Amino acid sequence: MQISTPLAEQEELFGERQYYFKFVHPALYDIKGAENPLIHHYERREPQESNVEYRIALKEKSYILKVDAININLYSTGVGIMSFYLKNDREEQNEETHIRDINQFGRRIMPPHSGEFSPEYRSLIAHSISITGLDGNEENYCDTFDYAKERGGMAQRGFSNIWQPAHFISNLIKELSPTLIVTPVIDDRMIVNCWYCNKEMSEQIKDIKLEEPDKANFDKSDFWYKYIFVDSGNKHDDVTCQNKEMRKKLIEDSTYYRWQEQGILYGITRYSVIALTDESRFAKNILAMHMRTIYARMIELVIIQRASILRFSEEVTKVSALKENNPKDISEYASSLYKEYIRFVNQIFFRNITAQDQGIELYEMMMKQFNSEVQIKELDEEISELHQYITLKIEQRRSENGDFLNLLAAIFLPATLLTGIFGMNPIFREESLNIYDWTTQLSIIAIATIISIILLRHKRK
Repeated sequence: MQISTPLAEQEELFGERQYYFKFVHPALYDIKGAENPLIHHYERREPQESNVEYRIALKEKSYILKVDAININLYSTGVGIMSFYLKNDREEQNEETHIRDINQFGRRIMPPHSGEFSPEYRSLIAHSISITGLDGNEENYCDTFDYAKERGGMAQRGFSNIWQPAHFISNLIKELSPTLIVTPVIDDRMIVNCWYCNKEMSEQIKDIKLEEPDKANFDKSDFWYKYIFVDSGNKHDDVTCQNKEMRKKLIEDSTYYRWQEQGILYGITRYSVIALTDESRFAKNILAMHMRTIYARMIELVIIQRASILRFSEEVTKVSALKENNPKDISEYASSLYKEYIRFVNQIFFRNITAQDQGIELYEMMMKQFNSEVQIKELDEEISELHQYITLKIEQRRSENGDFLNLLAAIFLPATLLTGIFGMNPIFREESLNIYDWTTQLSIIAIATIISIILLRHKRK
């Protein structure tokens, strides 16, 4: 995989834009000058100017990958994606076990749920991940995932710091904007987008007999399962599904066979988009580029959809938990949420994004793996129920206010009526001018009070 020149980047970007419908572009690209943009795109400059490396250290070996780009995309829905574009061009780490190790350990940016606190007994997470060649203190771009080790007078981690990403992730984002709060949404691991060329395996792919499902074809092999589902490269480790029927179904649901007779297979899961091809010029120049550009944009779009759905569900929960002392504030908050949700459905959550057959099929597979259709339907129901709940509360408050106004009207109606009859001016006796008749005024007040009491009792009944 070659480093892109400015001209090559322009050609690749043209190919991406040509591949996708124009109405999808605002969700994929930072369009300069756009009013109320959906996405803001940022890139680190060092990978284009110097040698930047992504280093994965395991107990017995290490892997070094060239960093082609580090990008951050922030979306109007309150979520974002950080992407690392890595190139494995070292001959000593291109075996299939190496590829699976890189995918498995390079993607983990948080300690797993199991107890792997001691580096000596880790099997799911690397001893350390670091990025070298960036401007600044290199310790800011390294994490050994220790919980008690002191470094620079500060503990790296504490047992209370759950769901906190690796230091190099947090620091890269803080350098973009110190005010951004980083909260992982989907998983404690990165999504893997991997292209791997292997001539021998490609020949085995050509020999797959789909009409003989019980035959031990390549797509039923342990390697293909481990490659798709990102298992470690240890040859002695069992696959992470120990049921033949279930494993068979998982592979069938996750494998894309369109180019199988050409020795090409694609795999798609909730946390991986992978390809296995031969070592031809076409595979290295075209298929690899498609994985790096077109399909990378596609998986980003599906990830953003999934993350945004989770974010909206979280906001619905927050609105539901707000105190009901001021329904107006709740209504305004809910209206703002509903407005952003409508924008999300119309401008980010697409059923169709391209006219290309393979793109349509791969996008449908991604949506199916992420269960996007069901998730958006459930979110729509949550939003609708919240809207009905807020509307009910507002109507209830209006009804209470109306009852209060009716009560006031019942109290003051008799006084208003008598005042209209007798007038507001003081009452004078003809025989004694300028002498106020308090007896008459008190009589009017008494009559008004009695009538009000009668009206109130009648209203209560």
